[in-house]
Amino acid sequence: MEHTITEDEAALYDRQIRLWGLEAQHRMRNASILIAGMRALSNEVCKNIILAGVGSITILEHESVIEEDLGAQFLLRQEDIGRNRGEAAAEKARLLNPRVKVIVDQEDIAQKPDSYFTQFNIVCLTGCSPEQSIRIDNACRESKTGLYAAGVHGFFGYIFCDLTHHEYREDVQETSVEKGKEPEITIAHRSQDYDSLSSTLETCWGYPKPKVLKRKVSPLFFAIQILWLFQLANGGRLPLASSQDDIEALLKLRDERLKSAQVDSAFVDDDLLQTLAGTASAEIAPVCAIVGGFLAQDILKTLSGKDAPLLNYFLYSGLEGTGLVHHVQKSA
Repeated sequence: MEHTITEDEAALYDRQIRLWGLEAQHRMRNASILIAGMRALSNEVCKNIILAGVGSITILEHESVIEEDLGAQFLLRQEDIGRNRGEAAAEKARLLNPRVKVIVDQEDIAQKPDSYFTQFNIVCLTGCSPEQSIRIDNACRESKTGLYAAGVHGFFGYIFCDLTHHEYREDVQETSVEKGKEPEITIAHRSQDYDSLSSTLETCWGYPKPKVLKRKVSPLFFAIQILWLFQLANGGRLPLASSQDDIEALLKLRDERLKSAQVDSAFVDDDLLQTLAGTASAEIAPVCAIVGGFLAQDILKTLSGKDAPLLNYFLYSGLEGTGLVHHVQKSA
């Protein structure tokens, strides 16, 4: 059933409506979003999109709260240890905005059929395994459901966006204006196409010079892929900084991955991989807040249909304090 914006909601979301317009707020108010995986990153995403007034959020999480979760997950408390993560977080999330329906699904994402994901407007995967991310992305492309896959590993974070084909509106300001006359603003209708997650991971770069390649993509793009390959080869676990075997395995995977991508192995240096390995399992609150804020903002931008969303990678380094957007296209 479609929800119509009430007078109370119009007053509550007044600032957003002034920014996006009533039609955009109406679309958000009727949107259904899946948040798969309850981590510190998804705490941030849930907070921001619930406060924005979306229609409903479904939290998909089968694991229980452990003591380590309390460090950066502000939706959890000490007394939640042992409870389902999604159920515990949902109780606090509902208090942020009672108008938003928060649903909890305690099944394992690996057991969900492809058809499950197509019922949502947006699917947001956080900390999901690479094989599940690729499977779900392919399912979402079939139904043109928007997908975001994101994660935070210590000082580093990433977001991948695949909207298949997205149409949006953009305000265009007149450039040549007579003196004393206000510039005219017109609305332009634009669109952009997206490549699948699997195709961007298979891109061949043709051995460009490192300086040239850095203008196209960050070394972190490959470092995250190497981390995924390590997980695939080790039953899903993350590397340990104290394990020399793990570090050597990462370096070997680096050489193999960059060779297949036609990238010089020096492009991803040893220090980057060692630092990534050293904090891979950590959830650092400020990093989660920055990446989660960007992710939530982009989800809302997609739902609103106003301005261009992320195309298609956002890579954040907390060590450098930089967040870079890269458009990675499949090989021709």
